[in-house]
Amino acid sequence: MAPAKVNLVIEVLGKRPDGYHEIDTILQTIALSDRVRVTFGREGIAVTGPFAEGTPTDDRNLALRAGKLLAERLGRREPFAIELDKQIPAAGGLGGGASDAATVLRLLQRRWPEATDDLLFEVAAEVGSDEAFFLVGGTARARGRGERVERLPSLPRHGVVLFVPPETIEQKTARMFSALGQLPFDDGAVASSFAREVPSRFRAEDVYNAFERVAYDMFPGLTSLSEDLERRIQRPVRLAGAGPTLYWIGAIEAAGEVASAASGAACTIIASETIDSLWLK
Repeated sequence: MAPAKVNLVIEVLGKRPDGYHEIDTILQTIALSDRVRVTFGREGIAVTGPFAEGTPTDDRNLALRAGKLLAERLGRREPFAIELDKQIPAAGGLGGGASDAATVLRLLQRRWPEATDDLLFEVAAEVGSDEAFFLVGGTARARGRGERVERLPSLPRHGVVLFVPPETIEQKTARMFSALGQLPFDDGAVASSFAREVPSRFRAEDVYNAFERVAYDMFPGLTSLSEDLERRIQRPVRLAGAGPTLYWIGAIEAAGEVASAASGAACTIIASETIDSLWLK
């Protein structure tokens, strides 16, 4: 299983010399997951599931790229194929592609025992920014461009309801970071405060997402969707990652009521909950 994530905190601290942005973020895995299978003796990638559309089936696919890179680093020539059952909406800010990649690395590690955790983290950092977090999962803080991950005490079980708009925008993340570059950067205080003492109760009101300062101007219809959802559920919704997915988080027993109240809004509604790491040893 390759779980999705939400960012409870995202602070963008500034532009780095390498062209990336320095971030300080608190991430949390949730139960919504892609199903990932690796088989040996043949090559290729197959994508199925309700959110298969938009998932590449060539070397642009992060899971395939991660697997090939690990094989190259180990000098392995054993052919393998990847099957992805996409339950996580693509390009929605939920980390599905990065989670698929991390899961493939873990599955290959079972087959190739010389693939150390250190090597997996090196490969993950080369493939992208969220992959390293998904090698850890649960509740964690990520810094740098996302590759420096610190496991935190687990957030107690919370309900999460996702609201996925029907469309996103091209080159979303790059455009969002570019827009943020015109505004003052964050100082990391929110993430530092969270990391010092993980709260026992977390609400949508507690989410901090620097991308919210630009997202509502960049995603067509996102403002009206957010307003409609908040009228329906009588609770705030927040941006997931770099968007455009919106989400509510709160008491586990309220999740069903929130999902039901949102019925009829112009989005896909997915009820889920927070989960701990799948990879604790």
